[in-house]
Amino acid sequence: MGEGSFQYAHLAIAGLAVYMLLMLAVGWWSRKQIKNSVDFIIAGRRLPLFLTAGTIFATWFCGGTLMGAAAQSYLFGNQGVIFDPWGSTLSLLLTALIFGRLMRRGGYLTIIDFFDLRYGKKMGLLAALVQVIAEIGWIGGQLVASGVVLQIFAGIPLLWGIAISCLVLIVYTWQGGMWSVAVTDFLQAGLITAGAAVLLFTLVRQLGGWSYLFNNAGSQSGVPAMAFFPTREHGYLGYFGLPGWLYYLAAWLSTGLGDIPSQDLAQRLLAARNEKMASYSALIAALLYLVVGMMPVLLGTLMYELNPHLAIAETEMILPYLAINYLPPAGTILFAVALVAAIMSSADSALLAASSVLGHNVLHYLKPGAGSGLTLKVTRLCIPVIAALSLLIALYAQTIYMLAVITWSLILVGLFAPYAAGFFWKKCNQSGAVAALAGGLLSWVAAVLFFMRHATMAANTGVIEEGAVYMDWAIWDAVYMGSIPAFAVSIGLMIIVSLVTQRRDPPRPLVDMNGNPFIRRSGGRVKCFNPNLGPQA
Repeated sequence: MGEGSFQYAHLAIAGLAVYMLLMLAVGWWSRKQIKNSVDFIIAGRRLPLFLTAGTIFATWFCGGTLMGAAAQSYLFGNQGVIFDPWGSTLSLLLTALIFGRLMRRGGYLTIIDFFDLRYGKKMGLLAALVQVIAEIGWIGGQLVASGVVLQIFAGIPLLWGIAISCLVLIVYTWQGGMWSVAVTDFLQAGLITAGAAVLLFTLVRQLGGWSYLFNNAGSQSGVPAMAFFPTREHGYLGYFGLPGWLYYLAAWLSTGLGDIPSQDLAQRLLAARNEKMASYSALIAALLYLVVGMMPVLLGTLMYELNPHLAIAETEMILPYLAINYLPPAGTILFAVALVAAIMSSADSALLAASSVLGHNVLHYLKPGAGSGLTLKVTRLCIPVIAALSLLIALYAQTIYMLAVITWSLILVGLFAPYAAGFFWKKCNQSGAVAALAGGLLSWVAAVLFFMRHATMAANTGVIEEGAVYMDWAIWDAVYMGSIPAFAVSIGLMIIVSLVTQRRDPPRPLVDMNGNPFIRRSGGRVKCFNPNLGPQA
């Protein structure tokens, strides 16, 4: 589909302009809520339940979920969307049940505060570096997706669409910080849900009802449309044996665990009014995410029933095609706005997350004792800087999936083991955490190269052109497969190095932001978690 393929592009431009002006208006309103860095970074810990749940859902439900899930279900059925929405829903459920209360109870400003206080400044700085790199890649992917949507529906050239999205993103995030992001995310969540629902229910009604959808469900690869596990005939996404099971496990864990120790999620939990609200918000977001996240999956299945012969490059455009050809003009414009909303809601969260880590944590490493006023100024200054770096990546790469895929695998293999151990294992120390991060990342690179050479390049030869390797899939598959052995290495190093360095590097107590021993509640009793003192009743 080329530029301006929607015949009512002028109306789409008007609708998208109204949406972006609304986002800017929310940013202007939100700036009045900002008095200090705590207001800017975590909304003064005053977000109510509906805003906290809305911003978690909207942050997770990105353009990749909408356009990517439809493409993957078209190609591989339910097997193709284990990553998202199934894995992402798992991360939110685990957060609701375990990590949400713990993070909020610590009273931190960023997730890096946890790594800093639990392990020391060296680990805090390394964790900050990983988070910022991951967020910049994620923002770049979302900017590309936004440019593609503006190109298709409004006829705006791709590079201009990326630049316009980036500018709007900078302005409203800079103005109101977490307040601006939370309110716009709540509005965007409504647009996302409405747009996806309108398209799905319209198509189901036009094409013969729900029975037609499920009776004729299929996928281009031949994998049963509703297959939840690897199958005897198709394995998992065409891989059998150990590579197939590693890939399947990675599909669950890359987002299922990799999303949990991210600044995006932590920032929302820390902005909730209390720990109970943080937990409930994650649970509501998980349920909403699964329900809404299955809509593009079903739309991909419907597209296969309409046309089973799409080229791979065409599959990412399934939803725009369906909207343009099966919705009335008003419905198409609503869906275009919903797509942009899904993209912007994830991009603004990542932009604020990276800027908060730099403006709060990295600033204090460089200038200990920096006050709230300076922190606020630097955090705001980092917003256009991070956005500019992401813009350069987006303009250079012009790809959505590879930028998004690598970011969360990076956090899984580098940060999840130190994050979980920091809460639940008293003997973990900085040496173990640094070894887990460095060893996880290095072994991941080695594993990716190994699987590319011995599995994925051969499996993806001839996919597009006879005798040629389709490198997009070869790299993508290897990134996921390699993350599982790398994750195992990270866990192993966390345990072994911590145990052998106990005397040289005594474990730090788990403390809250004020330096008080961390409170854990168990069986109605209150306990102080301090590895040096042991549980205190």
